[in-house]
Amino acid sequence: MKIGDLVKHPKGIENVCKEKYALGVILHVRRPPSGRFETQVEVLWHGFPTYLIYNANQLEVISENR
Repeated sequence: MKIGDLVKHPKGIENVCKEKYALGVILHVRRPPSGRFETQVEVLWHGFPTYLIYNANQLEVISENR
């Protein structure tokens, strides 16, 4: 994943509005030193006022930034 990629949550998020988690954009990628932790990404979801942080393996890329 890289900045500008469009992502979605593979199953939406349980018990939350699935439409809001259908399209987000990666704002920042946090790569941990020496692979000790998961890569984290900041995602701005459609209709949200601020970004949320996820482990990269929790999301699915639907369109890559060129």
